[in-house]
Amino acid sequence: MGSHCQTIWCEVELIMVHWKRLFCLYLLCSFVSFAHAQSYPTKVVKVIVPSGTSGTMDLLGREFALAFNTQLGKPFIVENKAGAGGNIGMGILAHAPADGYTIGLGAANALAANPFLYASVPFDTLKDFAPIAFIGRMQFVLVAQQSVPADNLKDLIALMKSKKMNFNFGSSGIGNTAHLFGELLKQRAGVEMEHIPFKSSGEAIQELVAGRIQLQFASPAEVMPHIKRGVLKPIAIAAGNRVESLPQTPTLSELGFPGFESPTWFGILAPAGTPKEIINLLNQEARVATQQTSIKTRLAQAGVEPAYMTPDQFRSFIAEEMKRWESIVKQSGARLN
Repeated sequence: MGSHCQTIWCEVELIMVHWKRLFCLYLLCSFVSFAHAQSYPTKVVKVIVPSGTSGTMDLLGREFALAFNTQLGKPFIVENKAGAGGNIGMGILAHAPADGYTIGLGAANALAANPFLYASVPFDTLKDFAPIAFIGRMQFVLVAQQSVPADNLKDLIALMKSKKMNFNFGSSGIGNTAHLFGELLKQRAGVEMEHIPFKSSGEAIQELVAGRIQLQFASPAEVMPHIKRGVLKPIAIAAGNRVESLPQTPTLSELGFPGFESPTWFGILAPAGTPKEIINLLNQEARVATQQTSIKTRLAQAGVEPAYMTPDQFRSFIAEEMKRWESIVKQSGARLN
């Protein structure tokens, strides 16, 4: 009996030693992770922006890179990787080292729409990225060049159907929100117009102002100066509600064309597997940045309404948005190789 008890006690001691070792290992790992987050960053951090060097995406990338630089004391350098509707840049981000030294900007089109628009994309939205911070949302307005002889959607559609003139519309690239909204309008209204992709929304607007394209879905903030000068005219709002800056312009839904209520959105992400401590740190730094008056002003100028989400909330949001954009892509009839 005594020998049996002694054996049991020895086994208990061994189990206790094992758990003590595991606990010590846990503390060590926690300390290393904490120390890693406390010292981060120790070198330059690359910020991948999947667009050209102008337009909303570039502006947001540079604003947050500058904010992180100031707040964390190390350079955050923007690298523009344009092409394929954001697929090139997002593919580079997805396959970058998951060490916190490569992060990037993502938007609704690349993350939520492209997986359904393109035959294949070089990333899996839900598996290849670690969401860091939601930045905000942006509404769209359909604008026409002042030379177009139509001031409202009804007359515009009638003009298109008359085929008295050829129509085209611009966007900041194949597969972005403005492109998909244009394709959706074509399908819903039963009209023809050619899509002309540009490297940025700013470049597309320049061509619109110059009269080389006729229509564009754009941020109200981007086109308001041209609307005020009479160079462009607002036709309809692609959002759930009218926008404050254009109170007399009806929404597409009001005009009998529902389905344009989904605004585009922007966020910061890292490659999957990036240490959670770094993700949480950057999330808080992004939250601090969006509370700064200077950044609020810049976001407003770009037509972006700031909003905050935790990394987990942002991940859930992306999953839901993929369902929404899958439906929009299918309704638009757009499909790219």
